[in-house]
Amino acid sequence: MISSCFRVSAPAALLLLLASPGKTQTANFQGPIGGFVFSGASKTVRPLLGLAGSTHLASPILSQVESASIAPGGKWAFITRSRRSAFVSGLDSLTPVEASVDGLIESVDRIAWSRDGSFAVLYSSSGNLLQRVRFSGSQPVADAAIDVSSWGQLTTLAIDPAGQQIAAGFAASGLYLFAAGQSPALLLSMANPQAAAFDGTGQWLYAIDPDNQRIVQFQSGSAFSVFASLVQPNGPALQPAGLAVSGDGRYLLMPDATTQSVLVYEIGSGSLANTIPLSFAPSRFEALSAGPAFLLNGNKRNEWLLVLDASQTPTVYFVPGEAAR
Repeated sequence: MISSCFRVSAPAALLLLLASPGKTQTANFQGPIGGFVFSGASKTVRPLLGLAGSTHLASPILSQVESASIAPGGKWAFITRSRRSAFVSGLDSLTPVEASVDGLIESVDRIAWSRDGSFAVLYSSSGNLLQRVRFSGSQPVADAAIDVSSWGQLTTLAIDPAGQQIAAGFAASGLYLFAAGQSPALLLSMANPQAAAFDGTGQWLYAIDPDNQRIVQFQSGSAFSVFASLVQPNGPALQPAGLAVSGDGRYLLMPDATTQSVLVYEIGSGSLANTIPLSFAPSRFEALSAGPAFLLNGNKRNEWLLVLDASQTPTVYFVPGEAAR
């Protein structure tokens, strides 16, 4: 997700930035949009164009962007420019426009999106607040904020496809489930919940318990069971970069920095079905599309990209780096 701290303020100033010459550029779109990539090195947001395996980066549609969290598909994004933050719509139509949101929490520094980008859950570490935001029409709607200060510092965050359940992990506390109309429920005590992901139905939740080197699973908020062990005989501990379920629901995906690979588990059996080697330790795991497809790197200027296509059988494909400018 995002590592930079966001602050929501001065909507008029942000609108001027969005409209200023040189800040937003018109991209020459050819072919389908595969998602949008924020580059902290170049401070741009650029579309990925083309089909999987023949994708390229187009010209920036937003520039001078300090931080960005982009919904899968690009209908919405949360961006920061000149230390001012706001939700922006229309990246997918090349007409980025700021949307005002009443009651939005400030100093947002973590965002999790639902699979199709119709919901987001925000977290402010300075305010110890969680907040769900719904996207329908042209104006987002923010729910009342939830004070989570009693549980400690947030370590992982996920929201189900329907936007009705939020999984939040807290250091030294455990993994909690926030379900619509219900009090928060502790699913499992653990020292450092590392990653969590819902399946496409929202009935199954998977989470990484790094201290016990295992992946655990929950069905509809019930008691946990162990999905898979992450213990490596005679090897160093794994360092997962994220967790996700494939679009067809058959596989659980875990990019790992220790082995520099994507581990692919078959959900039906819990067995390791495949290991996709990478030439680097994955530094990102951000959903580009509802397929889903995920960006695995791209923090450096002119860096070539690897994208994990997890719509069905998981595969990784190459995207040439942005041209020098």
